[in-house]
Amino acid sequence: MIKKVSFKQSLSLSTFLLTGMLSGAIVSNANAQAAPGPSVAAPKESEVIVVTGARQRQESAKDVPLAVQSFSAIQIEDAGINRPSDFIALTPNVSFIQTTNVGETQVHIRGIIQPRDTEPPFAYVLDGVLVPNPNAFNQELSDIAGIEVIKGPIGSIYGRNAVGGAILVNTKKPRDQFEGQVSASYEIEGEEYKVGGFISGPLAENVYGRITAHVSDRKGYFDNITRKAKEDPFSEKLLRGRLIVDLSDAVELDFQAGWGQIEGYAFAFNNQLSFTPGFATGVDTGDTSLPYVGNLASFNNQDRWNVSAKMTWDVANGVVSAFVAHNALDENMGGEGAADLALFGLLGPPSAVNPAPGAFFGDPTLYEGYGPTDRDGSQYQERNQRDTSAEIRFTSDGEARFRYIVGAYVISFQRDILLLTGDVGFGKTVRRAPVLKNGAPGSQGTGGDNDNSAWAIFGQAAYDISPELELSMALRYDKEERENTNTVVGAVAAIGAKRTAEFDQVQPRISLRYKANEAISLYGTYGEGFRSGGFNALGSRNAILTIDGKTNTTVRDAFPKETSKSFEAGFKSVMLDRRLSLNGAAFTTKVENAHFFQFFPFSLARVISIVQENEIQGAEFDFNFLVNDNWKLFGGAGVLNSEIGKNNEVPASVGKKFPFTPEHSIVLGVQYDRKISNNLDFVGRLEWNQTGEMWFDTENTRGTVRPVLDLMNARVAISGENWTASLWSRNLLDEKYNVDGVVLNVPPPAGLTFNFVTKGTPRTIGAELSFKF
Repeated sequence: MIKKVSFKQSLSLSTFLLTGMLSGAIVSNANAQAAPGPSVAAPKESEVIVVTGARQRQESAKDVPLAVQSFSAIQIEDAGINRPSDFIALTPNVSFIQTTNVGETQVHIRGIIQPRDTEPPFAYVLDGVLVPNPNAFNQELSDIAGIEVIKGPIGSIYGRNAVGGAILVNTKKPRDQFEGQVSASYEIEGEEYKVGGFISGPLAENVYGRITAHVSDRKGYFDNITRKAKEDPFSEKLLRGRLIVDLSDAVELDFQAGWGQIEGYAFAFNNQLSFTPGFATGVDTGDTSLPYVGNLASFNNQDRWNVSAKMTWDVANGVVSAFVAHNALDENMGGEGAADLALFGLLGPPSAVNPAPGAFFGDPTLYEGYGPTDRDGSQYQERNQRDTSAEIRFTSDGEARFRYIVGAYVISFQRDILLLTGDVGFGKTVRRAPVLKNGAPGSQGTGGDNDNSAWAIFGQAAYDISPELELSMALRYDKEERENTNTVVGAVAAIGAKRTAEFDQVQPRISLRYKANEAISLYGTYGEGFRSGGFNALGSRNAILTIDGKTNTTVRDAFPKETSKSFEAGFKSVMLDRRLSLNGAAFTTKVENAHFFQFFPFSLARVISIVQENEIQGAEFDFNFLVNDNWKLFGGAGVLNSEIGKNNEVPASVGKKFPFTPEHSIVLGVQYDRKISNNLDFVGRLEWNQTGEMWFDTENTRGTVRPVLDLMNARVAISGENWTASLWSRNLLDEKYNVDGVVLNVPPPAGLTFNFVTKGTPRTIGAELSFKF
């Protein structure tokens, strides 16, 4: 556990370290050129990391004036990266949370957060094709060639919603050589098995195919003491096909199709209340002692399909590329309710098991949410989406002194949402009825069909002012039209009532990069991004005013777009005969109309509220160092101060920490590679990850901060000519922690605080065996 210091101290220290590392890097590189280094084999030229998509063209990472964390196929295998949470944990100033359901993941990048029920702060690009549905992001990463995490507003290149950055994932392409792999693994704590593999090779002359499959099933980590069953079972199936057709030396067609299915759990929350016995302050996010006690078996079902076709055509002065893609995703989930229906008088006359509404104000411990009886009812959600998109662009010759890209993008997507809460009278099941009727069980239902479309034109250019100095600029204009149709009886408008909105934004970016020498480059960048606005459930504002009694609320049934403006200065270096890569950056970002999720306990309204100003400053660095032929060191660190500058919804929050933005993050690791014999290789790896304190509400309510979190992972593997056996553990020291918190403050006279927390994954230990052919 490190000693807590103020952000100003952290930022000053980080700036000092960055400056010191940069100065040391320049001196070390000069000395390395003047004197022979240790007897260590330099990495092959092909092992130098290449960023394949940060600026939509192949470039060396050192030449890109962006903060990019890259993971090659070898690094993915050595680290045992299987899901997005695995590589995000290795990326400073980026965090990942998944609680309510598998599709509702939260990725927070440099203080730009991903609230529930709205768009992500990053563009997700799979094999060069933008995936517009955030619910499709959290899936098994099978047969992956590389991953890149771009940090900072990058909407000038990747468009709307890339307000915080972009995540690029590239799968492995089929080649002209037949190959395949089969792997199987088993994890002890969750009793989880995984089986998967691929087969790839030529199908005909200039036609190559690859099929990847994965199946997993987990019984669960946590016991539910009421149902005498596991709280969190999970299973996943994945099938993906890829076909490459070389029409000529200049034209390549890339066809892909995929299917995935998930069956899991939802709403795995423990209810902490201000007066919960044993809690000194009433709530404590650091306490994991409460067991799961809900009497309903939750569920989460997701089915997804995707198809795409991409063309790459080498022409005289560059490359013409285009794609068309279609995605479909259906997801539903149900489980325990969060509200005690007796508090609202919905369960009939008071009785021994049914307290009168007034009794809760005299004894708040009566409240039940996610509890062992039917008093808390249930909740059910559906989130379905269909989208079709297309893009065309021209990329000029990358070796020319003046380089440019121009293109256009269009998308149409339909997103249907249903939220049903407060059901009673159905025993130990969750009501799934998609249609609500007046007088039917269910204290509240909201829903709508959303028909949206967007288009964009974009361009970027880079010019070598001199061999050492590059000026680059990018500009993109996005426009989005949204239409919401009410589908729920009893709302403030009739079924079929429509709401419309338009959002547009010009997103510029300008960068200057200077090569101090062959090993080190410096850069400065200014960029802007935006996240589209949208609609809260129809009638949300009226419910908050009349049921919650919050007469000064600023929440509306529609919310505006979010914008960010960021300055960044950094350096990149590859030194010591390419054995050391060291990168660092400092940045400041101003966010206007930041989106934040709020839940109102009496009306049960789920809404996006607006924090008018959020000011962010931070710094970070990362490194990879080949000490000798056997030992590698890697890691990085980031510090972050995300402070609320203006919040009309909660004025008292001004000056407080913005939720979901840890004060610091540290990654340190060591890897040992050794050839045991001519046919056997050994790899051992140890990682330590520390995440600083994190708040979950804008008021920074006492007792709700998550303490500093330390996690350690370990992995060992032995490989033969065509097989690999590995043993691994995540959260090796079995740290007990809550990964998430939903904080609800009820104003006086009740003066209560609810904190719905979700336990983090315990220690897992597993083994894997794979064969190649």
